[in-house]
Amino acid sequence: MDVVNKSQGLGSIRFLTGPLAGRTIQISKPMMTIGREPTNDIVISDPSVSRQHARLVNNGGQWSIEKLSPQNVVTVNQRDVQQSLIADRDTIGLGNGTTFLFLVSPDLAAPAVSPQQPAPQYPYTPPLPPQQLYAPSQPLQQLPLPPQQPFAQPAFHTIAGSPPVGSSGAQPPVKPVVYGEATPLGIAPGTPSIEVSSNIHPNKQALPLTKQVINIGRDPSNDLVISEPVVSGFHAQIVHEGNQYVFVHPHPSRGKTLNGLIYNGNHILGDQAFRKPLARGDFFRIGDEHGTMVTISYDDGSGAAQDIVPEIRPFPLGAPVITIGRLPDNMVVLNHPQVSGHHARLEQVQGGYRIVDLGSTNHVYVNAQRVTNQPLRPGDEIRIGPFNFTYTGTQLTQRDESGGIRIDALGLYKEGTKKTIILDNISIAIPQRRFVALVGGSGAGKSTLMDALNGLRPAHKGTVFYNGKDYYQHLAAFSTQLGYVPQDDIIHRDLTVERALYYTARMRLPDDFTEEQIHQRIDEVLDDVEMKFRRKLLISKLSGGQRKRVSIALELLANPSVFFLDEPTSGLDPGLDRKMMFLLRKLADKGHTIILVTHATNNINACDYICFLAQGGRVAYFGPPNEAKAYFGKTDFAEIYSALEPTEENPNIPLEAENRFKASPQYQQYVVTSLNNSPAAQADRLTETTGVIPPKRGNPWRQFSLLSLRYLELLKNDVVNLLILLLQAPLIALILYLLLTPGGRGIFDPTTVAGCNLNPPGTNIHVPQTVPNRRSCQNVLNFLTFDPTGRAIAASRGGANQALQDFIVPGAGNDSQKYLFIMAFAAVMFGIVNGVREIVKEAPIYRRERTVNLGIAPYLFSKITV
Repeated sequence: MDVVNKSQGLGSIRFLTGPLAGRTIQISKPMMTIGREPTNDIVISDPSVSRQHARLVNNGGQWSIEKLSPQNVVTVNQRDVQQSLIADRDTIGLGNGTTFLFLVSPDLAAPAVSPQQPAPQYPYTPPLPPQQLYAPSQPLQQLPLPPQQPFAQPAFHTIAGSPPVGSSGAQPPVKPVVYGEATPLGIAPGTPSIEVSSNIHPNKQALPLTKQVINIGRDPSNDLVISEPVVSGFHAQIVHEGNQYVFVHPHPSRGKTLNGLIYNGNHILGDQAFRKPLARGDFFRIGDEHGTMVTISYDDGSGAAQDIVPEIRPFPLGAPVITIGRLPDNMVVLNHPQVSGHHARLEQVQGGYRIVDLGSTNHVYVNAQRVTNQPLRPGDEIRIGPFNFTYTGTQLTQRDESGGIRIDALGLYKEGTKKTIILDNISIAIPQRRFVALVGGSGAGKSTLMDALNGLRPAHKGTVFYNGKDYYQHLAAFSTQLGYVPQDDIIHRDLTVERALYYTARMRLPDDFTEEQIHQRIDEVLDDVEMKFRRKLLISKLSGGQRKRVSIALELLANPSVFFLDEPTSGLDPGLDRKMMFLLRKLADKGHTIILVTHATNNINACDYICFLAQGGRVAYFGPPNEAKAYFGKTDFAEIYSALEPTEENPNIPLEAENRFKASPQYQQYVVTSLNNSPAAQADRLTETTGVIPPKRGNPWRQFSLLSLRYLELLKNDVVNLLILLLQAPLIALILYLLLTPGGRGIFDPTTVAGCNLNPPGTNIHVPQTVPNRRSCQNVLNFLTFDPTGRAIAASRGGANQALQDFIVPGAGNDSQKYLFIMAFAAVMFGIVNGVREIVKEAPIYRRERTVNLGIAPYLFSKITV
């Protein structure tokens, strides 16, 4: 099949690989099916393509592709999808051997190639195989570099420049674009381009992609010269192939680069081949171990937002029972560590379905309320981990939010003691997968703003939206998607790195995670924070920066969508500060929205946005860091701090800075426009914050056993503390023994404590002189019991024991009661001090675990038991 309909259609697709390679097929109707069966609109004789494989659907001018069976392989720009929106020049993969370009406008498609003149076979990176059970993050597919092939003359004007390495034909020499130097060359609307920036230089440089081959490197003969030491002489190429651009690493003329490449947070080694068809929003980074980082971003020229839209998957209903979970035997598979193996099921009932929680660890939420057995109504929203479903009655529409959370804050206001304003009507917009720093002077409200955004200390007025949902009303549903690293370490220093991660994984991951899966997850997060070679070390032997990395690894175990960090670089030297910022940059690229509070601004250019706060919780600037210096007219970030501090001459500097920002183009671009284009645009911008619903706690018996085991291991590893605890009881017993024995002071000898006076004052009792040892109360008792005179005395007093009381007088050792009190008080204090010390030293750890799922009772009883 060459062409379905040669008349003007809705678009076209051009096959790059597979049986139809080089052929262009026009799309003539709003829905077209693809598969091996002859009944399909597009027939592909590829064994890896199913009989009914996928379909293209046009809905209101927006195209999407969806696979017709869960086991079918469909990729969009090398990303495995169930259903996905597609745009012009997206690369679609079917099975393991067929790929095609999707072209919205038929005019952009190349002429159909006849069978006698097949198009050249373009190298293709096969899609990732379906994941089984819980699989680690898949490494990027690496393929041998293809040989350079001749390309047809592009359909647009080519700018003359230095000839690409390996190409023939002379071109008039023109000065290349050099990063860091101003260039008068403008970029015409609709022209694809790349932009290069660095975390150590504020400027950016753009280059239009109007040549067949763009060479990138440090050497002056490149088309894009990046004079940074981390970039190799000839580092990479961008090649125009058909109707798409392909990023090629390493440069074909070299075969190896010094620092490789980072794509989506994954490190590609310098000698590993990598080819990526460029798609909207792609960016590549080049960096070294010292934290220097160069970013190359691709803009397709469409003018559309370059953000990655969460993938949407429809699941048709109809079966009596539909199971949902992490394991592959479910009908709806959600492969994420926050999802239990068999998490929930939908049961068909009269008039629709109900959802049943199957004892999951992180629960099921319907319309922000935790449920265990809930009938569903059309329009209900179901949240399971980072997956959000909308129930329509006939299908579930899934949105995967694991790739980052968009945060919109509208009108946040908060007062402190004595009505002091600490957040003053703050509105900011943070797109997903962005790295944002909150900076400002002491007392400007940085930590307060962060805690308002994460819900630990909600604002008194205003709303925080997570992906368009009121976060304060959905706090429990979103709680597992948040990672929080406070300024204090949240790790036990007397555990090894591996064991600290193990106990946290057992606490936070679903109960059905096997030991093998837990260790697999630990390996992944240690690799993410570059600590896998220190896994056996005690945390107490790590440096401050390494301990902070372990704290980050703890939070990564549950793969949260958003990270909050309070002063993560505090106390680190400049080199470690740069490394930490580089690590956080990579984590943001992997799909986490990251927000941190910091005072260090030396490496602030690693962030996407910075939020400068002035006194009184006023926003003085929000936008890219490389625009901040020009906005304030300063050459250094330290000068901006000083410029925002109120003075005696002008105490209104913070208010003036806020008003100036709200009148600036940056405010319109990065706040107003971004908020108006967000899901939060239709919500009230100023509301009273109601009570925040806390998350449900975990299994108390499981937590008790885990906490007890962890405490035992901590005691075993802390020998000095263990010896102190073990010697306390014997020491008290030894003191008692010395006090009680005659060899000691004899404080508690009976004759020392009390004695008997046979002629007690104030009485008429006179004991005969014949009674031996007249101070002995036992002899007096014998006298009262057996002597006739004594019996008479006893009878007059109501009995011998009662009469004996008249003879008893305090002994010489009248301090015995004081000693008893001191001993009892010391024993109690030893116990209290030990308990308090154990709790106080774990206070940051307890607070963090408490915000996730830790119960108070399991924690306290574990301390009492051990």
